[in-house]
Amino acid sequence: MKKILIVSEGNACRSAMAEGWFSYYSRGSATVKSAGINPKALDMRAAQSMMDAVIDITKHKPKSIDEFKNEEFDIVLVMDKKLTTDIRTTIKHKNLYTYHFNPPLVSDDEKTTLKAYDALRDDIENWAFDFIHEHIKKLF
Repeated sequence: MKKILIVSEGNACRSAMAEGWFSYYSRGSATVKSAGINPKALDMRAAQSMMDAVIDITKHKPKSIDEFKNEEFDIVLVMDKKLTTDIRTTIKHKNLYTYHFNPPLVSDDEKTTLKAYDALRDDIENWAFDFIHEHIKKLF
């Protein structure tokens, strides 16, 4: 079983969503955890967007990467390019991949904001599906 760590800035939105999708698509082929450089409270808009896709992340507790300094991961996924250098030297890993997902844009119009969260959710889902089936569990 592969060990995967997903890292973002706050572990409140993007990496929490990714942990949900990676856990869903790996279905027992990987242990998936997520962490942040500066953990913040779970973004409830992210939780609602994921719930709309039938993935419940409401119990997600944002964690600091410091909690994982003594573990080794098969795969570390960094969701923000500016964090890559720090993660490369902080977390023990066999493979490190960097992707960039911008945080969702929050506007004065709640409907527009929720569409941004849903678009991010869908982008992360597609990434998780492709990554899992390319690196963890081949479809064929």
